[in-house]
Amino acid sequence: MNRRNFLKVSGASGAVLTLGFAIPSVGQEAEVFKVNAEGVSGAQLNPFVIIDEAGKVTIMNHKPEMGQGVFQSMPMLVAEELEVDMEEVHVVQGLGNKNYGSQIVGGSNSVRGQWEPLRKMGAAAREMLQEAAAKRWKTKVSKTYAEKGKVYHKKSGKSFTYGQLIADAAKLEAPKDPQLKEHKNFKVLGQPLARKDAPAKVDGSAVFGIDLEMPRLLYATVERPPTIHGKVLSFDDTAAKAIPGVKHVLKTERHVFGYKLEGVAVVADSYYTATKGRKALKIEWDLSGFEDIDSRKIHEELVALKAEDGLAHKSIGDFKEGIQSAAKTIEAEYELPYLAHSPMEPMNMTAHVKKDGSCEVWGPTQSPQWAMRDLAGYLDIPEEKIKVNVTFLGGGFGRRAFNDFVIEAASISRQINEPVKVIWTREDDTQQGPFRPGTYHHLQAGFDAEGNPTSLQHKMIGQALSHQWPDADKSKLPGGVMEAINTGYAFPNLMTRYVPYESQIPVLWWRSVYSSTNAFAHECFIDEVAHEAGQDPLQFRKTMLKEHPRFVKVLEILEEKGWNEATEEGSGKGVALAECFGSICGQIAKVKRDESGKLKLEKVIAVIDCGMTVNPDTIRAQTEGNIVMGLTAAIKSPIVFSRGRTRQTNFHNYQMLMLNEMPEVEVHIVQNEEQPGGVGEPGLPPLAPALANAIFNESGKRIRELPLRLDRV
Repeated sequence: MNRRNFLKVSGASGAVLTLGFAIPSVGQEAEVFKVNAEGVSGAQLNPFVIIDEAGKVTIMNHKPEMGQGVFQSMPMLVAEELEVDMEEVHVVQGLGNKNYGSQIVGGSNSVRGQWEPLRKMGAAAREMLQEAAAKRWKTKVSKTYAEKGKVYHKKSGKSFTYGQLIADAAKLEAPKDPQLKEHKNFKVLGQPLARKDAPAKVDGSAVFGIDLEMPRLLYATVERPPTIHGKVLSFDDTAAKAIPGVKHVLKTERHVFGYKLEGVAVVADSYYTATKGRKALKIEWDLSGFEDIDSRKIHEELVALKAEDGLAHKSIGDFKEGIQSAAKTIEAEYELPYLAHSPMEPMNMTAHVKKDGSCEVWGPTQSPQWAMRDLAGYLDIPEEKIKVNVTFLGGGFGRRAFNDFVIEAASISRQINEPVKVIWTREDDTQQGPFRPGTYHHLQAGFDAEGNPTSLQHKMIGQALSHQWPDADKSKLPGGVMEAINTGYAFPNLMTRYVPYESQIPVLWWRSVYSSTNAFAHECFIDEVAHEAGQDPLQFRKTMLKEHPRFVKVLEILEEKGWNEATEEGSGKGVALAECFGSICGQIAKVKRDESGKLKLEKVIAVIDCGMTVNPDTIRAQTEGNIVMGLTAAIKSPIVFSRGRTRQTNFHNYQMLMLNEMPEVEVHIVQNEEQPGGVGEPGLPPLAPALANAIFNESGKRIRELPLRLDRV
């Protein structure tokens, strides 16, 4: 629909005027389109800004909100340049839509990726409103200014509300190069504002995927193979169908990289009835070829691979010559287990594949546009016939960016043409993956006759996420596998390498991805090198990182906030830091023995340099959450495989951190004007190495394998 036609329709019917353009072409001519599926009324100056004639401002949050704070931080970027207070704006969750640009949440990329584009959206809308006001006053735009939802005439002090200007503004061309504010003029950004989604999440009115209800909705649960992979040979649904309320029993599928994983779905008028039907199923599985998946075998294979050269990552000087000529050498091996994601909201998705061939889904996906793409491919329909409604996510940690669960829901609905909500059990989630990959690390260091470190090699061995796709190029270093092995320590001879490991176990992004494993090995071994050199671990890091002032600043703040405090008998402290996703985070872990002699993590002091800040409260909350998850990964259950099966099943044997195990936490934010970095993940990687280094400081024991058992040190 073009602008003229739409205005005609609008005038005749009182329908909503909407105007938009697509990221990143801020300067494109505005193009009218009718939207507002979210039920918002007003003129839409771009995909993110809607203003009605009463002056109500609505800002779209186009990124899925899974607890990381984008429901507040994304609109803050727009509000700053639009010149409105966050208290005065209404925030709405956007649908999956290409007009928003990338909607995926992952890699701690939301703020750092949208820092400039969203501010330009706000600035463009504000300039259009100023131009509309200037035309009414027959003056230049430079004679006006915007503030708190109004445009003022500088000389007379007269003003128009945004609502009074919106009809005229919507007819204007979008500015090609809107001017952004300088950091010193920020009013919204950098303020610790309360999150707009918090009240609804506290009073229970927020809609997560699992809360979704609608007329005619059916519920499904899927019986999956007892091993990670498997195919359905046959099934007997007689007993299941005899249960009142069971509507359908059917074979289903989900796609995990090159595998098509099968299951049997029971669809019923309630989830409880569906689970009863699932228990009544009798299924014969083909599990051949998958019985060999076993953690002991994986360990042996990883160890054997340390002899391989692998793929080069980074090389400075000549490591081989350096280590051969060293007066003294040390080496160590570190190992980390596979882990499950375990988002608190069980995996779920509601899908309706309609008889007309269109499809609508509702639920917690981290990647709504990938969901559209995957659904279009699976259903063989154009993306225009697919609508993705994004609910709040009860945690994701990378798991919900992979849309196998969306395809599975569509697979069921396509067979019955009814809306169906598929809910995974905790057992399904824990046992089926995809998982965080386990990794193995071989490290060597050399010293000269005076004890100065001269050489370092870190060889990482593990599965590469990108190698799982059938068309993967395995000859090149996979992206991301060497994360957090980039701290820039000044070893004259440095070599870092990656050795690929192949397995049938599906692996996926897990919060902070490879930084969650690599930092433990790297920062613990740096501690070993510092100890061997006879130096304080923090001072050693400062010296070795003196060419990197942002790292040194983080260490100096850690020093000031707690490192220099005296350590009592029975206490220990450890330090570690990591750079990932554009930010640097350093942590001190302080441990102490209680009266029974058991070691306990008493306090964590974290310092994060994430550049310019959007919402300090979010940064603190994310760092605290990272410490909870990092500590869980450090001391709680691993995922163990035996004869093709995942041994852990639920929270009784795949345990989470308990409230009484949580240490005191301090979070300090470095103030600077560097480009924004991520905050959703950088606080996790330093926790485990800082804790292990603290254990060594207290006990003299080096622990090189996770999980740590504090009660056995």
